[in-house]
Amino acid sequence: MAGPVYLIGSSHGATVREVFARVNEAHGQRPLEVAVSFAALPDGDGVARAKSFAKTTFPHARVEHFSVTGESDAMPSATARSIVERADVLFFGGGDPVLAMRRLVEAGADTWVRAARERGAACVGLSAGSIALGAYWASWPDDDPDAEPNLVRGIAAVADLVVDCHAENDDWEELHAVRARLGPIAAGLTFAGIGHGSALVVHGDGALEWLGRSHVLTGV
Repeated sequence: MAGPVYLIGSSHGATVREVFARVNEAHGQRPLEVAVSFAALPDGDGVARAKSFAKTTFPHARVEHFSVTGESDAMPSATARSIVERADVLFFGGGDPVLAMRRLVEAGADTWVRAARERGAACVGLSAGSIALGAYWASWPDDDPDAEPNLVRGIAAVADLVVDCHAENDDWEELHAVRARLGPIAAGLTFAGIGHGSALVVHGDGALEWLGRSHVLTGV
């Protein structure tokens, strides 16, 4: 069965702890291999903090950072792929979801991630990392935020899901815009907003489970 996908809305302490407690418990006493991506971070922005977070979250695991073309510390594609292929858990940190999607998809890393999930690896996203694990997102021109957004393909670890995170204050405006931009394609997709203090778990059989308050959208 495919591995679970944990989509965390924000760095809310209790929710993050619950998710990673589940991940660790699911693997029993066996030491974990964890692959971590910081592709959503601008070069040099918070990488050290993100590494520290990963090691604290998985204190008994072997945590390896993998990077792809477009990142300042990009490693050879074969090296990055081997880290993903041996991982039990793949973690995608927060930042800019469009940046993460473009870097990872253009490098072909989305195919590695999907293959890893198919063999049973767990995928965990935090904020932008959660958005990037979905099927689509969009970008808006900086000089005209009211313009029609440009669609961006995601990693599609969950191929029929589009999510936004911690945007309840604007009633999920961008998620609605992405839904409209997708047009007829949207009919085969599920759209969900994951708010502060919440997480959405996609189990291997496709069943959805909410941790914390549910922010399932209707009418999109």
